[in-house]
Amino acid sequence: MKKVLLFPLLGCIFIVKSQVGINTNTPSSTLDFGGSLEGNYREITANTSLSATDYHVSFGGTSATTLNLPQMSTADGSASDFRGRKYFVKNNSSASNLTLAAASGQTIRIGGNNATNNSYILSPGVLGIFTANATNGWDLDLAVNTIPDTSWKITDNAFNGTLNSAQAIAGNNYQVITGSSVTVTVPGGYNESIVTLNFDGWGHTFYSGVSMGSLRFQIAQSGTSSNVYTSTTMTSWTAPVNSGGYYRFTFPAAYSISNLVPGTYTFNLQVIREGEVGAAPNEVVVWGIQSRAEVYSKN
Repeated sequence: MKKVLLFPLLGCIFIVKSQVGINTNTPSSTLDFGGSLEGNYREITANTSLSATDYHVSFGGTSATTLNLPQMSTADGSASDFRGRKYFVKNNSSASNLTLAAASGQTIRIGGNNATNNSYILSPGVLGIFTANATNGWDLDLAVNTIPDTSWKITDNAFNGTLNSAQAIAGNNYQVITGSSVTVTVPGGYNESIVTLNFDGWGHTFYSGVSMGSLRFQIAQSGTSSNVYTSTTMTSWTAPVNSGGYYRFTFPAAYSISNLVPGTYTFNLQVIREGEVGAAPNEVVVWGIQSRAEVYSKN
């Protein structure tokens, strides 16, 4: 009975001892190290091949260069079966491409529409991580551009529809145009941000005899901070002589606001009647408006 129980016991001891710990007395993985990891580092400037001793390779050449990936075998246990081996390759050149080339007949699996290729180009500033797979070559695990992106990108937007009914504009005070409200968020983490606003509306005024007038527009901001942007645009009309009827008008209003602090903002278009001469119109009506806001940010 002792011999029967001994083998399972020895098996348990072997499994525990197969876990190796570095700077830890209680390894919890096959290899568990409590410290930093250091691998071989090599700089290249001309065509060459990766070797079994490479880990991180940095390219700093001044012309297009090819770096050959080693040929690997899918025969389990063979000398060239190094599935799982990783290479970190960084293109640190200023303007030259570095091409990673698989061995003849082998591939680099990328995924997506370009599932497999025999080569992959690392542009200047791009880091690539390659892993030997168990099929026929290599997996591209990661390709990331380490150069800061300084281009403008849209980070938020809002769009509103039109009025469902006519809105009379009366009096000599600014009045919010119903349905013009748009709300956007200016994100943090960027050096610059711009909010662009576009309001496109239409309406009519009734005139009797000789008359003229104008509508002046402003934009009211609320939310994280409040502000009013005055005189963003105007629209005017002049009635035909000795006649009466309706004059149709449109009013595009475009405005941009730079470097608002991060937060959420709502913008409304406001209008006031002014400069009316002669037989002042007894009716000014806004029939509809479309509002759009976009936030652009860059580092």
